This record gives sequence, structure tokens and C-alpha cells, in this order.
Amino acid sequence: MTCLFCRIAAGEVAAHLVHEGPATLAFLDTFPAARPHVLVVPRAHAPTLLDLEDGAVGELFRTVKLVQQKVATAFRPLGFNVGWNHGQAAGQHVHHLHVHVLPRYADGGRGIQALGAGGADRGELASLAATLRAT
Repeated sequence: MTCLFCRIAAGEVAAHLVHEGPATLAFLDTFPAARPHVLVVPRAHAPTLLDLEDGAVGELFRTVKLVQQKVATAFRPLGFNVGWNHGQAAGQHVHHLHVHVLPRYADGGRGIQALGAGGADRGELASLAATLRAT
């Protein structure tokens, strides 16, 4: 088994666990971007959300919610950034789906919109929506 997160889930690699469930695991990121920076992963290997079985998606996000509740109670952040990097082009380094839970302690965060590479033309909104509805 070469996937780092699969090895953590199997107990082969140590991690600072904050939650263990039958289908999910949550542990501290070893390169934290916040205090505490938690990763939530499915136990089943899935490189991206598109690869995760539909039946496992709900449990993954219930665990994300549970971790947010734990962090909110223990650390009292003002807000959270929650998300994942989907694919190498988006900055995914470990190719096992993992959701980052990042508490924020100051106002003025730029939010996920700051990640947009130049944005999109607002004049295209109707066309973009039509394309997605038709797909």
C-alpha cells in the first residue's frame, strides 16, 4: 500500500487522530495552515470526490461537520475555510480525497473566491448555466 492516507487509515503510519469512524478518519495536518488544521478522509481509497462511491459521500461530510463542531467548541474560531484540492492542477499533493478544515481567528478572510484565476465573464452566466443544465 503506497497511499499515505490509506496507510494512516490502516494504522501503518502514525497520525494525530481527532476522530475515527467506520468509514472516515480525521487527523491533524502535519503542515498546518491554521491551528488546528484538520484533514477528513474516507477510509476507502478515492483520489477525488468523483471517484468516491455515492454512498460514502454523506458520511464524509457528516464527519466534516462533526470536526467543525469539535473545533468550534474547543477553539472558538470566528469562521472556517472548508474545502479540498481536486487534482494536481488544483494543488492536490496526496491523491486520496481529503477535506481541509481550517479555522479562522480574524475577520477579513478573502475566501475561496480568491483562488479564482482571473474569474469569468459575467456576461456568460446564462450560457454557462444552460450548458450545465444540459449536461
